Amino acid sequence: MRRLARFPERWRNAQPVIIATVALLLLAGIGIIVQNEAAYRDLQAQQTRVQAEVLAAGVAAALDFGDAEAARQAVEAIRVNRQVRSAGVYDRREDLVAGYSRAGDGPPRRHVEPFPDIGNALSSSVPVLIRGERIGTVVLLSDAEPLAQRLTRYLVVGLLIVMAALVVAVVGVGQNVLRRVNRQLADRAEALVRANAELKVQIGERAKAEDQLRQAHKMQALGQLTGGIAHDFNNLLTVIQGSADMLRRPGIAEDKRIRFAEAVVEASDKAAALTGKLLAFARRQPLQPEVIEVNDLVRGMTDLLDRALGERIAVTTDLAESACTVEADRAQLESALLNIAVNARDAMPEGGTLAIATAPLSDPERGAMIALSVSDSGAGMDEDTLDRAFEPFFTTKETGKGTGLGLSQVYGFASQSGGDVRIASVVGMGTTVTILLPCSGAQGEARTADQAGPVRGRSGRILLVEDNEEVGAFAEHLLAELGHEVRRVRSGEQALRLAESERFDAVFTDVVMPGMSGLELAGRLAGLKPDLPVILTTGFSEEIATSGAGGWPVVLKPYRPETLAAAIEQALGADRG
Repeated sequence: MRRLARFPERWRNAQPVIIATVALLLLAGIGIIVQNEAAYRDLQAQQTRVQAEVLAAGVAAALDFGDAEAARQAVEAIRVNRQVRSAGVYDRREDLVAGYSRAGDGPPRRHVEPFPDIGNALSSSVPVLIRGERIGTVVLLSDAEPLAQRLTRYLVVGLLIVMAALVVAVVGVGQNVLRRVNRQLADRAEALVRANAELKVQIGERAKAEDQLRQAHKMQALGQLTGGIAHDFNNLLTVIQGSADMLRRPGIAEDKRIRFAEAVVEASDKAAALTGKLLAFARRQPLQPEVIEVNDLVRGMTDLLDRALGERIAVTTDLAESACTVEADRAQLESALLNIAVNARDAMPEGGTLAIATAPLSDPERGAMIALSVSDSGAGMDEDTLDRAFEPFFTTKETGKGTGLGLSQVYGFASQSGGDVRIASVVGMGTTVTILLPCSGAQGEARTADQAGPVRGRSGRILLVEDNEEVGAFAEHLLAELGHEVRRVRSGEQALRLAESERFDAVFTDVVMPGMSGLELAGRLAGLKPDLPVILTTGFSEEIATSGAGGWPVVLKPYRPETLAAAIEQALGADRG
């Protein structure tokens, strides 16, 4: 019903050409009907005249011989044609010889008299000729086509015309509707384009807002990081500066001098450890990778963990038989495992179980790996704490009981070693921290007593390369105290020229220097004097952290006399061995 109700509106919206086409179709139909009617009457008139001519030819002999019976037989033959209403044969005197009429009164007795009016009949009068002489006349009256038949024919034609007009009208309305739909689609497409453009603007604004939010989070994390560093270093500097000031006082007792000196050393060690953790978190700490049997490392740390965690923590291990070797920094891996264990201990103040397990793992991108997991039965962490677990200086411990760098160091070490760290926790059920490290495939070597420290007592001629005046003076004094002859220069270029002209037993060089770096100097010296040992030292080097030390030993700043002595003695021993 709705569609029917909308039809007039759609018809009004049709194009004038459609209305004109429909009108032309209707007019053409009327014209066809009129023309058909005229043509049909002409055809009937022709048929009536032909029949009259046939009858005239049939009665010519009968009229010529005056045989009325033969004329009647010829007329009776015409009776079979139901359309012939009346027929009459007249002689040359115009008298009726034979005839009939379906009206019942018969044809006129004489030809000069009119035939009875039988409606819309067709009349035809044909002369009867013998040798060109008229001897009589034949008159036929034929009925036109019955009105019912004509109406039926005209109705069929009219219906066809109306159907054609309706088809044209429907097509026109359909085209009009299609145009309107196309306009609506075009409007919607334009609206969609505008909406898409607006969406792109909103996406851009959202991306910009997200970038600003990320930048704000970075600045917040950076502020927290710098604040934590400043806090911890100020505490350490307070100890160092205060102890140094006390040592400068005259007449200080020997026991106090030793105590203050040990305080300076202890604070310096903590500061070095703090910078090491920061570099580990930033994945910029120079590593000294070696092939490690993870199961052997865990077994070797069991006693240390028992002592560090206390009697109320039960340590269990579940080590996979098919555990592979890894190539990593042993000290950093041990430190990471110890940091996780200490955090687990603090999460179990009433005691509990610490479970250490290893298991092989296959990663689609990194291949074969080993999973080293540490699980505790502590209080667990909620989602907010879990999300911030790896943030530097974030800790849930009381003030003064944690730096907040433990898990950050673990994350940095694992990432720099080509692995990853995963943490899972359920409140009230405990936490599991898993270190994932790629398998090496090489065989681990057992650590012997000979590897514990170098042979002592050798001395040699050392080329010291250090651009920092204070550090260079300290290193020069320290090497001299260790019994070595020292020649100090402040750049790689100077060291290269000096090494070409003089003989040295070893080179001890800083990595980050203006001009030629320590790594570049080591490479040049390797080509110039392949047997000359080179020892690198750095507090931080992007090149070493990214690409490694190229096989040369690295002494990390700050270094202690024992560390430097061990590195020099090992280099001299290798050179002279």
